[in-house]
Amino acid sequence: MTKVINCDCGFVVRGDNDDELVRAAQAHASEAHSMQITAEQVLAMAEPI
Repeated sequence: MTKVINCDCGFVVRGDNDDELVRAAQAHASEAHSMQITAEQVLAMAEPI
């Protein structure tokens, strides 16, 4: 199931599965915001589309 996270900066993170979403969200958080987030935090923010 595809899930999405809409970042406060306007960036949209999408993943076709949880692993893909977690990798993309963690990369965005690290690169754009210098933040480290856990898989649990990513999945808590995710919404199915």
